Amino acid sequence: MTGYGRDRERRRRTRTLLAAGYLTALTALLGLKTGWVPAAAGLLGLLALVYLVFSLIAWRDARAERRRRAAGEPPSWSAQLPVQVAQLLGAKAPGRHARRADEVGELLGRLSLRDGELCWEPRKADRERGVGPLTFDRSWTAEVVPLRGPASQGCLTLTSPDGTAVDLWVRHPADLRQALTALVR
Repeated sequence: MTGYGRDRERRRRTRTLLAAGYLTALTALLGLKTGWVPAAAGLLGLLALVYLVFSLIAWRDARAERRRRAAGEPPSWSAQLPVQVAQLLGAKAPGRHARRADEVGELLGRLSLRDGELCWEPRKADRERGVGPLTFDRSWTAEVVPLRGPASQGCLTLTSPDGTAVDLWVRHPADLRQALTALVR
């Protein structure tokens, strides 16, 4: 994982810890007002709802991918490409992202495996704004690292022969790792 990826994960962990602290404080205040049993039940209900929403998103994505593969399309994964990486590799960034060199956001899209190459294609809205696809040929080495958290996320680090390393965040990293391993064989 590159420095950008480590910073992104550190920001995500910090936000998660702050949200957990806020939720704990809110539950404690609610417990003082209504009693501990209703406050604990409300907290457990909220956590169950969040878990179910993330599970539903991951399930829908996996189901859509199974349908795509059954229709004969190449394997693909939801992927986020950092705006800095898109600019580094020559892809035009949309809207306000095009004006800043130190942009921290990500572009949404799909990573697919076609003819032994990884191809990232932006979502439809970004394609309409002029963002083009990026292709990583076999000369790029890939490393997939699963990340802790909901919705089965992972970081794909691609390194070019000249040493340039880029991170993409993908869903279902185990499936991506399996596809890349099968490609190398």
